[in-house]
Amino acid sequence: MRMRFKTSNMEVDVKYKPAGNELLIQEPQIRMRTVDGKAVEKARVVAKNRFMWQGKNLAVDMKLIDPETQKEVPLSEGLEILDNYKYKYLAEDGAELKEEDILYFALQQDGSEKEVSPYKRTDIIDIPDENWVPSTSIEAFLITNVYEIYSEDKKAAIHLFEEAERRLKADQIGIATFSFGGFKSYYVFLVPMFKDGKFVWLMKFTDQKLAYNHMQEPPVAAKVPIREAPTLQTLPPIQALVVTTKRKKSGNH
Repeated sequence: MRMRFKTSNMEVDVKYKPAGNELLIQEPQIRMRTVDGKAVEKARVVAKNRFMWQGKNLAVDMKLIDPETQKEVPLSEGLEILDNYKYKYLAEDGAELKEEDILYFALQQDGSEKEVSPYKRTDIIDIPDENWVPSTSIEAFLITNVYEIYSEDKKAAIHLFEEAERRLKADQIGIATFSFGGFKSYYVFLVPMFKDGKFVWLMKFTDQKLAYNHMQEPPVAAKVPIREAPTLQTLPPIQALVVTTKRKKSGNH
C-alpha cells in the first residue's frame, strides 16, 4: 500500500506493509490419553441453553413447540440461545474423565510422543541483575498484552516506587518468563511508568519477535551518527515442560 510521508523538511511517496514476526515460543502439540492409553478429547458441551422464536422462548420435547398455540415450529426457524457451556474430558470410548486422571504427551518432530506435565501458574517474578536491559530493547518485540503491577499495601508500594525510580534513572526494563498454566509460557518485560505524578509497573507480554523485511541501506552518507537500539541476543530460558515421572494409578479413573 502507498501513502505520502510529509514533514517540514520533506514530502515523499512511500509504501507500507505490516512488519513480520518471528515466533519465540513454540507451543507444543499435546495429545491426551487415559492411564491405559485411550485417546482423550476435550469437548465443549452445552450446560444451559434455550430456543427462541418470534421473541418467545420455545418449549422443546424432541421438537420445537410454540408455548402459546402448542403448534410445532420448524426446527429451521427456531433460534437456539446458548446461555452457558462447559468443557468435559471424554475418552474415545465415551467415558467422562476428571482432569487429574489425564496424561499429557507432547508430539515430537519425529512423530514420537513424550510424556509431559503442564506449566504451573507463575506466582513469582524473579529478575536477577543480568536480566535488566536498556529500555530500547523492547522495540524488537511484538507486545501482545499488558498488565499493571501495583500494591495496596503502603510498605510494598514504597518498595515498588523506589525500584521504579531506580530503573527509570538507569533507563532499564526487566525480563522474565510467565505462564498462566497449561502448555503456554511467555516472555514478559517489567517496565516502570510515571504519568501525572503517579506511577505503576507494567508487565508487557510477548511471544514474538519482530522481523523487519524492508530494511534499506542509507542512499547517502549519514550527516549525524545513527543511534541504533541494542539488539537483545539472549533471553531467559523458557522453563522446559516437566516430564511426568509419577504415573497415576489406573484405579483412579
